Amino acid sequence: MKNIILFTVSYPYGSKEQFLETEIRYLSQCFSKVIIIPTQTDGKMRDIPENVIVDRGFAEKSSTISFLINSFLTVHLYKELIEHPSVLLSLTKLSRLFAFTGKGVKLYKHLKKHYSPKNIFYSYWFNGSVFGCYLYNKHVHEIDFYTRVHGNDLYLEVNKGYLPLRPAVLSQINRIFSISSNGKRYLIDHYDVDESKVRISRLGTEDAQISTQMSEDPKLFSILSCSHLSPVKRIDMLAEALSLVAKENPDINIQWVHIGGGKQYQHVKDLTSQLSIGNLKVELLGNLSNEAVFEHYKTHEIDLFVNVSSSEGIPVTFMEAFSCSIPILAIDNGGVSEIVNSDNGVLLDHNSNSKEVASNISYYVKNKNELFAKKPMARRTWEKGYNADLNYISFCKELNEHD
Repeated sequence: MKNIILFTVSYPYGSKEQFLETEIRYLSQCFSKVIIIPTQTDGKMRDIPENVIVDRGFAEKSSTISFLINSFLTVHLYKELIEHPSVLLSLTKLSRLFAFTGKGVKLYKHLKKHYSPKNIFYSYWFNGSVFGCYLYNKHVHEIDFYTRVHGNDLYLEVNKGYLPLRPAVLSQINRIFSISSNGKRYLIDHYDVDESKVRISRLGTEDAQISTQMSEDPKLFSILSCSHLSPVKRIDMLAEALSLVAKENPDINIQWVHIGGGKQYQHVKDLTSQLSIGNLKVELLGNLSNEAVFEHYKTHEIDLFVNVSSSEGIPVTFMEAFSCSIPILAIDNGGVSEIVNSDNGVLLDHNSNSKEVASNISYYVKNKNELFAKKPMARRTWEKGYNADLNYISFCKELNEHD
């Protein structure tokens, strides 16, 4: 078996990229050694399999300043500015370009010094790590290098219309693994990429063997949301919608639990504390481990999982909820329609606003039995499309067999 180098943002440190906790177990079984190179090493290190090694060297020498300095060392920075002069007019776009090229150049130096081209190189995100592999492939030796693409690293609409150096990198990369059919089509339609290089490789979750119960009390409706608290998740919109639901159903106690932290945590906490609606109870649990999330699903009644994000790939949180037979109400963005439908949940139009979200939730508050009928199909959706055993074994096979 070969060795594989996995590039992450922070995994296995801190609490982010929880979905890799499942994937790493399969990678460790399919490769002799897995070497993780994170960009950040803040926080406590999580448990990893015995044949997984963490290389902290790159992260310990990395900083925003070092990335900025290194970005000036590649001709690709200047070519990109010549081809896209509008980048100079946007601090956001310029910062994105510096981060992408700077990280790539610095990582390239690290890889050239420490790693043989005989390894397989795999980035979990299409970010500067992939550019580092591109430089290694171009200037040192041809390598097998791959990336997944999700949502924020793919869709131009949520990146002010700009993501750096896609054509150059895509011309040399061996394969791009999109987590959704929508993502594959988007790559082909919006980037100069050979269609034969693009594969659909869905993420997956392990079977927790839990069937979450719905609330038995006819005067209670329990809603759960689970996401990082960032503007794209539109938790403000969800709070507004649930306020309307509570007002429209004064005789029903609406219980809303959110799992997940982030930069907007305090903002959301302040916002929800000001709602002051007697029959709306809000509980913010912050970041929870995978084990704690499933323990919550096992020990609490949940009627409906809700997501109103403006951009998504196919969220792992959806897979986890479906594996526990929880119906989902979501707005159609990115790959959402590939997993949520009228059989297993409620799929709302892309342009839905808070009133439309509220109207649909209110319908199921009054017709909880219809949600109960969707539970078997929610579980079946997970079994057929998002079972980790099926998806990750197939993914590892592709990584191993490509030459």
